[in-house]
Amino acid sequence: MWQSKKRRSACGATTTTGASIYLGAWWMTEVRRRPNLFVIGAMKSGTTSLHEYLNTHPHIAMSTWKEPAFFVEELTLCRGEDWYLSLFEKDGKYRYLGESSTHYTRLPVFQGVAERLYRFNPDARLIYIMRDPLERIVSHYWHNTQIRDFKRGGGEPRSLLKAVREDPQYLAFSDYATQLEPYINRFGRKALYALTFETLVQDPQRELDHVYQWLGLSQHPLGDQYALAHNQRPKGLTGAAGAGILYRIRFSNSWHRMGPYFPAWIKQWAKKRAYRPVDQRQSLKETEDLRAEIGNLQRRQIERLRHLLNRDFPEWRIEN
Repeated sequence: MWQSKKRRSACGATTTTGASIYLGAWWMTEVRRRPNLFVIGAMKSGTTSLHEYLNTHPHIAMSTWKEPAFFVEELTLCRGEDWYLSLFEKDGKYRYLGESSTHYTRLPVFQGVAERLYRFNPDARLIYIMRDPLERIVSHYWHNTQIRDFKRGGGEPRSLLKAVREDPQYLAFSDYATQLEPYINRFGRKALYALTFETLVQDPQRELDHVYQWLGLSQHPLGDQYALAHNQRPKGLTGAAGAGILYRIRFSNSWHRMGPYFPAWIKQWAKKRAYRPVDQRQSLKETEDLRAEIGNLQRRQIERLRHLLNRDFPEWRIEN
């Protein structure tokens, strides 16, 4: 069960829900425009590509730091508004200043984000890009297996089925209606533009033209250099070998402290035995097994999404 609890913020201080934004000395604060365009997710659905595409338009300036996650209390909120505004262009020629943070739609892990963003700029425009819910889960899973930083949990050692069964995040982040409802309740449906990863990949220019029209901007060509989507499934995947014991040890805090004192040959031995190449056929089988296991749940979630957004999703594989 998800529980609300204290977390240590990115700034090192323990924070609780409702903590105020540190603004710094008011006499040192430069008066600057507030960003008014936010790509709020979803994770592993093409937000990196969309961020870069939007930045090509002469009247849009996206932040150079993607994923600032400023409105997430547990991450960078404590850095203060001055820090956040420093991430954006000062040039007044841009009609929209924007950023992209998939952390903004990761309920129930990060809560209160929609309310903070609304207090910051109630006139903001929001863009939400979604992906076939099961494909997003699979991409999320493979993303987690490739994490090699002990500070971020040491990767995902479980099988796909076991991970989804045991960790509610995988299913929750693909429940798009639940993620969007807090934003629609505050900003209204007209402030939100929803699109899908699949249609963006199929025809980026067409999708961007629709976004620009919604923003009241003229069309703008992307060019051939922006034809590829980012964050596709990487090649040469590896996972945890055996029961994942060596894998977990290798990315533990204890290993991080003690590792430098071990001979190189021991570290190489442990590294080789901690990983295994992913069996592509087994991976496909697990994906289909997962589809069968969560199919009814995802159909119900997509039906809620249809009613919320008043649109269908023919580009997704939804079996009856």
